[in-house]
This record gives sequence, structure tokens and C-alpha cells, in this order.
Amino acid sequence: MANLKIDNLLGASIYIPYTDRLKDGKTPFNFPVQNYIGGVNGDDVQGAVPALVGTAEGTNIFIGAFHPSDNAYAPLASNPNEFVAQVNQVILPNDVSGPGLEPSAFDLDFISTRTPLYTAQTFHTLINQPAILTNTLCQRNTYYFNETFTAPVFRSGNATLYGPLEGNVPAVLKGRYVKQGGYSASAEMLGFNAESCADAAKNDQ
Repeated sequence: MANLKIDNLLGASIYIPYTDRLKDGKTPFNFPVQNYIGGVNGDDVQGAVPALVGTAEGTNIFIGAFHPSDNAYAPLASNPNEFVAQVNQVILPNDVSGPGLEPSAFDLDFISTRTPLYTAQTFHTLINQPAILTNTLCQRNTYYFNETFTAPVFRSGNATLYGPLEGNVPAVLKGRYVKQGGYSASAEMLGFNAESCADAAKNDQ
């Protein structure tokens, strides 16, 4: 018998918030457009098993290659006050001779700001909306930002989403979104079992 152990993973998702799943015009849900998961320090295939399990349980997850490969984002060498992050979709890994087939999914380029476009509460509300699954169910993942290590920082910057021929992002979302509001923070996440979307909305109150 062998033990499967995955020490660390990186993840990134593209969501459309305020999706009207119940068709009542008032109950918000997050629609997950794409989800990516991969190992740290270039060990991208560490995300293969979680991706398969997640997809089987109703969340489409692709294996991702993350830059930087050991953190959520990194400062530019030419400007330490500017930060970047990039996610590629791993279609064909090549750990022997270099990168395999890894088209770009999306990238971020941002700075810190003292004049945020949105409040911290707005960002907390967005991320805590129940997520719509592919199996007609929904799932609540509650994020708590009340710990001493939260270290929230408001951001401002650009996001580029690449189309289906590159990183599998739907063509309708492809493009460069400039001067967008952002929020960086550490949080504790409490996940719940999948449930009906009506129950997820009710229990999210």
C-alpha cells in the first residue's frame, strides 16, 4: 500500500459573480468559468489527481502552470512596486527537456493602491457566493478574513484573459481588462458538501 501525499498546490479561478442560478432575480451565485490547479516549483502534474477528483465531483479543473511557481504573485525585477502573476494551462507536460504545450490562460499585472474601487466587504461578498457545479448542485466555500495574518492590501491593475485557442477561456471573455480593482489577503476557507442550489443559498445567509 502506498500513501498519496501532495504537500503544496497553487490554484486560480475565473468566476462570474452574481449569476442568477435560481432565476429569482435576487440570489447571487458564482459561476466558475475555469479553474486551474498545479504543484509548486514547476511540479505541475501534482495537480492531476485533485483536478480529476474535482471534475468528477462537479468542478471542472485543469492542470495549470503558475508563474511565479511558488507564490501567488511576484514583484517585477525592474519595479518592486509592481506585481505580476501568470497562469498557463498544461495540455502536454514536458518535464525532461523544457516546457511542454502550455498555452496562456490569464495573467495579472498590478500595483498597490490607497484609493480602491471597491470596499473590502465587497470583495468578501464576491468570493463567498455559492459556486455553481456541473452536476446541477452548488457548493459553499466560506472564506474568513478575521485572522491576524490576513494582511489585506487593495490593488489596481490589468487582467488579460486568453481565448479558447490559447488557454481554454471562452472567447466571449477574451481580452484585456485595464484599471481593474483588486484585493490581496490571506484567508481561512471552510468548505461544505455539495447541496441543492436552493439549500446553498438558504444556508449561506
